[in-house]
Order: sequence, then structure tokens, then C-alpha cells
Amino acid sequence: MKTVFTTSYVDPDLDGVACAFAYAELLNETGTKATACLMGHPTVEAEFALKTLAIAHPENRTSFEPHEAVAILDASEPVHFEGRLLPEQVVEVVDHRMVNESQKFLNAKIQIEFVGAAATLVAERFYLANIQPSRESAQLLQAAIISNTQNFQANTTTNRDHTIMAWLNDIAPLPQNFTHDMFAAKSDFSGDKLEQAMDTETAIFEIAGKRLGIVQLEMVDSETLLHDREAEITAVLEGLKAQNKLDHIFLTMLDIEAKLNRFVTNDPFMQSVLVAALHVTFSDSLAVRKGIIMRKEITPLIKTLIR
Repeated sequence: MKTVFTTSYVDPDLDGVACAFAYAELLNETGTKATACLMGHPTVEAEFALKTLAIAHPENRTSFEPHEAVAILDASEPVHFEGRLLPEQVVEVVDHRMVNESQKFLNAKIQIEFVGAAATLVAERFYLANIQPSRESAQLLQAAIISNTQNFQANTTTNRDHTIMAWLNDIAPLPQNFTHDMFAAKSDFSGDKLEQAMDTETAIFEIAGKRLGIVQLEMVDSETLLHDREAEITAVLEGLKAQNKLDHIFLTMLDIEAKLNRFVTNDPFMQSVLVAALHVTFSDSLAVRKGIIMRKEITPLIKTLIR
């Protein structure tokens, strides 16, 4: 029987890590040999969750051989896997993004449903199969749902996220203060952690022949970070633009406690797109929008504005 490798995009966030880990467990439980593996370096938040929950780090892979079967989770665009796997070797796609290119994976079973976290979709598969996930999978999936819904504050949160979260919590509750500690950990951008986080959290989209980079940082006290390091943030954005051969780039900072987004870009065109899409006002390179909005929500709004 051919092994199915479960993975997410390069440098995955907690949702991608949790899905890859838990889905491999579910496949093995239902008779399909599977191995969870990750490409690149998981985010600080994902590493925090693995360490705090005492979960072994999934196997690291740099690429996949053409004969290997791969299931991708929390990802649905070939651009996220350039040079690492072939679209035709993908046998399954599980994602929750409105903007996706899942149709390019011609040999894959596709599940795209608009819930708060891909982890919700994986957890629901356990529930529907009447299989109880291990302590590790149950806790990791919970952490991913909390992260992706910004502790259930994000507009993308659905009743399905709440319902499956309650089921997972009954199986294996998270440690006390886990949520607070997780968000505090992901807000540590001291020293070179800021540049590393911005690099890791850059998502690249192909829109109307243009390469767009959207950097999303989730944190507390974004105002202080901008006050102290605005020039550095702008310089890192320009470096990422050149490094990834992008036409446009911007940073969105989700402030979990202040319940707002701060946007950073020096690109006049990108500023005009964000103004039209989100009705924000830029002062120099900065804009603020009340209410948390996720990258996955912003992308479809700006897609029609880039020509």
C-alpha cells in the first residue's frame, strides 16, 4: 500500500501543522498508511504548541519524489509548493480559503469549505468516522482553531468551529492559560525574530499576472511595535519584495486585544487598493481598521481590484 504524506505549505502555521499531524493519524486509523511531514520551519506559534503540548515534531521534508502521494492541508495553490512537489501527485486537498486554485490539482479529492480553521474540517472527519482522536491530535486541533479564529473573534468563525471545539475539549482539554500563553509567545518579535516572522508569514498570490505578497502578523500591542520599529518593518517588506520577486507587498498586523488591524506599505498602488477594498485611510505608510479581518478575507476583496 502506498504511503500518503500529509503536509501543508512551506513554513506552515499552527493550522497547517495540526492538520498534517492529525490527518495522518486519521488515515492510519481508517486503513491508509500515512506519514505527517512538514516543509520548512513552522511558525513560532506552531513550535510553541508542539513544545507545550509535548508533541513530537513531524518529519521534515525538503521536497517529495514524483512517485509519492501527497495530501495537502490548509493549502490549495500550486504556488505554495513550487519546486517541492508536482500538482499531479497531490491526491487530496483540504482547505478553507475562498481564494484558491484547487482545480489545478487534477488528481485530487477536494474539500474547500469556508470555516474558521482547516483544523475544524479535519476534526469533523474524526467525528463523522466515530473515531476519537488521540490526546495529541485533539489538543493540537483545538490550538489551531483558537489561533485561526483569533480566539473566536475573527469574522470567519462559524458555529462549526464552536461545535467541534467543544467536542475536542471534552476529549482532551488544553492546559490552563494555554490560550493566553500562546498569543503572548507569538507576539515576541524581539531582535531578529521580527524579520524571521515576517518572512515565515508571507503568503504569495498570483493575481492578474502579478505576484502579491501579504504578510500577516498576529499579536498584542501592535502600536508599540510600530512605534519602535516602523523603519525596520518597512525595510524588511522591501527585502521580502525583492527576495520573492513580487510586484506588490503589504503587512497586516492583527491586534488580538485591541481588536483591529494595522496595515503597512509604501507602495502607492497597494495603498489605493487597500483604501478601495477596506475603506481605510493611509497616513504615510500606515493605516488602521477597527475590527479584526484575516488575510483570507482580504484576499478576495482586493483580487478584483488588481489588473
